[in-house]
Amino acid sequence: MNLSFCPVCRRISKAGEICPECHLHCNDPANTYVERLLVTVLSAEPDRAGTIVDVLTRMLHERRAVIPLIQLLHMKGDPYPLVIAARGLSRLGDPQAVPALVKLLLDENNPYVARVAAAEALGKIGGDSAIQALKQARSSPRKSVAKEAVKALDYLESNWKSKHA
Repeated sequence: MNLSFCPVCRRISKAGEICPECHLHCNDPANTYVERLLVTVLSAEPDRAGTIVDVLTRMLHERRAVIPLIQLLHMKGDPYPLVIAARGLSRLGDPQAVPALVKLLLDENNPYVARVAAAEALGKIGGDSAIQALKQARSSPRKSVAKEAVKALDYLESNWKSKHA
């Protein structure tokens, strides 16, 4: 799949598509080092994508990675890309990721390892939607998901108390 960037908002899209945000053709190639890394996030090679997500989110703390990581959360099949996307979003801490993480967490058809990673990410990002989803996930039939939801809620509660003490 040939990927390009929107010339205005720099969202990653298939080359030649219309950007859903700016409504412009996405024909601009990835030019900078970071843009080439961002395109690689959606690579068909999950091992490569995992390394790139680590570079973008741990080392560079690149905010532009949020959109491709959210796009990665919508991929079905292999749980590995879902897990690396959730962990990367957790490190970036952008509330924009919460709806996609909530959807991943609450869908019982998603791989449990990805759902656990989503619960952990929601616990670090926080917010009302995250808390509601984590409360709902506490009753998941998958014990590992329920346990991580409880752990994430405890983390949010202790973090809130320490900020307001």
